[in-house]
Amino acid sequence: MPYRTNSRSVMAGVGQLTRRELRSANGMNPQILGFLGRAMSLEFSAAQQYLAHAALSQKRSEDAFAEQFVQLANEELRHASELTERMVDHGALPAGSILTPSKPSFDVIEALSICELHEVQLINLYEQAYNFSANLGAIQDAELFGRLYEEEQDQLMRIRQWSADYMAQSRTQQMNRGFL
Repeated sequence: MPYRTNSRSVMAGVGQLTRRELRSANGMNPQILGFLGRAMSLEFSAAQQYLAHAALSQKRSEDAFAEQFVQLANEELRHASELTERMVDHGALPAGSILTPSKPSFDVIEALSICELHEVQLINLYEQAYNFSANLGAIQDAELFGRLYEEEQDQLMRIRQWSADYMAQSRTQQMNRGFL
């Protein structure tokens, strides 16, 4: 009986659950599920982009930045895992994420500016999701979206600091070279 599905549902991912599992999902809010699904797509897209930047950084022998990009990717994958767990709590499963294609970067500054754009998208989404959930009284969803909002803000600050540090280091190296 646990493999019996509800084939009449059009709710993304719901057809994967048994009737008993669906009974607990009757109160799910489609807008919250929409926020969870959109957040998952953005998190996976960011992780994919950061892994691409890590590989590009390695090719340019910028190993410290490559490690930092891998760390960012792992954080985004952890976020996607948490979003999946919350979807399951609502009685749904991810239906499929649409990923944004990775963009090439030709130096660290360009890579960091692309990362900054991903973080800003996630911050904006989590702010909207938090406000919606809080207004609806969906406490657990608001807590998740609020925490992820804060973590994305922390990541954005780190990215901006890496960019500032890189620029300062580049200026120092140029000044030390002097005029030829």
